[in-house]
Amino acid sequence: MSKKLIAVIFLAVSLACTQAAAQQYQAPEVKISQDKVRVNGKSYYAHVVTEKQTLFSISKAYSVSLQDIYDANKNLDLENAGLKVGQVIFIPTSPSASHTTEKAAQEQSAASNQPASTYVVVPSPAETGSSAPVEPVIPEKKPAKDKKDSGSALDRWLYPGKYRTSTGSEGNAPSSASLRDPVRENAPEGAFPSEPDTLAARSDSSAFVLDIPQTIKVAMVLPFTSSKLSDNTVDFYTGALLAARDYGRAGISVDIDAIDVRDSATISPATLGAYDVIIGPITSKDMDVLLDKCPEGKFVISPLDPHAAALAKDAPSIQAPTPTALQNQDIVNWAIQDMMPGDSLVLITSKGAPLSEGSKCIVEALKESGVKYHTISYGILEGLSIQKAFEWHYSANGTTRYIIAADDESFVNDAVRNVNLMLFKKHDVALYAPSRIRSFNMIETEYLHSVNTHISAAYFTDFNTKKVSDFIMTYRALYNVEPNQFAFHGYDTMSCFITLCHKFGRQWAKALDNFSNYGLQTNFRFVREEGNTGFVNTAVRRVVYTPDYQIVLQ
Repeated sequence: MSKKLIAVIFLAVSLACTQAAAQQYQAPEVKISQDKVRVNGKSYYAHVVTEKQTLFSISKAYSVSLQDIYDANKNLDLENAGLKVGQVIFIPTSPSASHTTEKAAQEQSAASNQPASTYVVVPSPAETGSSAPVEPVIPEKKPAKDKKDSGSALDRWLYPGKYRTSTGSEGNAPSSASLRDPVRENAPEGAFPSEPDTLAARSDSSAFVLDIPQTIKVAMVLPFTSSKLSDNTVDFYTGALLAARDYGRAGISVDIDAIDVRDSATISPATLGAYDVIIGPITSKDMDVLLDKCPEGKFVISPLDPHAAALAKDAPSIQAPTPTALQNQDIVNWAIQDMMPGDSLVLITSKGAPLSEGSKCIVEALKESGVKYHTISYGILEGLSIQKAFEWHYSANGTTRYIIAADDESFVNDAVRNVNLMLFKKHDVALYAPSRIRSFNMIETEYLHSVNTHISAAYFTDFNTKKVSDFIMTYRALYNVEPNQFAFHGYDTMSCFITLCHKFGRQWAKALDNFSNYGLQTNFRFVREEGNTGFVNTAVRRVVYTPDYQIVLQ
């Protein structure tokens, strides 16, 4: 057989194999993203990488070159590092001049007829007055366990600046009636008390002007510098951004100015007066600096520090997390509300140990209630012999309801053990405890269920609701990490005050005491005590560990 014939046969076999492989190969599906970002005046698609997608398939779907994608994501070094599932990359909405084709032009024309998507706007260095490079706003967060790399990754992404969600239209702001409310979706029946559609029933309604802004301007004053930046702050911030995006998609335009707390000293009353909602700072010290410059009619929202509630007495502050004292007072109210004829109420305290502020609230609330109750006070070393006292104060014809007023983990663990012993002796028991008990590692969760534990908490997430599931899935896709309670709280806080401003306008604070809000994990019901300037959130979530091993929200 001649060499020429062998070459022809080899070529034919190669072509056959190539054709067979081509028939078996299926290009991965790439769906064009509806989310866009604007960086330094340039518009990009925010594309979430899914399984089997390649840079080549993505570039073909968006009609851009590989170099266009490399240039738009220089911080990710895609040319060398490649893609990762769940990663967010940026695709130019318009290809480079060398790559423009007739097909791409047609796709651009078709896209212009689609509904406008959400935008996140980041200023150029000239706009911020900073020489630092401005990066896209969606943080590439590391998992919480990777503490070493977390800071460096966040430093590349988080810069103070402007971020905007927009409907893309220039007409009048949509009315409340024409929009769905992303906050209230999937809230349990009865979660919201009835609210007036207008403020006609209010005594100060004559002074109220329904000035609803076309774009709600929000200032977030947080510690963005790496030396003060914590994972909790970042989680809160990213949750808030996601809330703004959801409202943008619902038709409510939101502008967010991210301001580093170190620059708050340069802020003037005129600057603060331009914002409709002011969230932050975190610490009481930083809050004082901002509150001194707060113009009349404006309020500063304390987002994370429950101890800042004292500021509401003399300053225009709004305390977003429910203070621990109010949570503990609700524990007492709850136990009294549950009392039935024949029930017995028993207070458990640690003998010889000074009462914490939270425990004092429980004791004082019981005293002021006027309800008859018994007290069992003992030391941790008396735990084995204290059962006689428990026997003396049990209810023979009803439920014995125990309230724990203590913070020491060892003592609380022993108290729970003693209540369990009463259960084993065929007594009907129910335990009411501060929310801290959920974080105690010494206590068996099985014990909390068996004694029917009741907890009043500022935060509780019902993972069975669709709204929570949707939030988790979106958060994972955008940030490549699981949301924690601070991310949920950031979403809830931003959602609450966007709703307020959109419904009642720039003077929303006048409607605050008539307003309640049910979030993903936080309820909001604000109260201004007589003589106080500011408001404090008084809402709690009542959680029960049931004997059938469920955790239910009441």
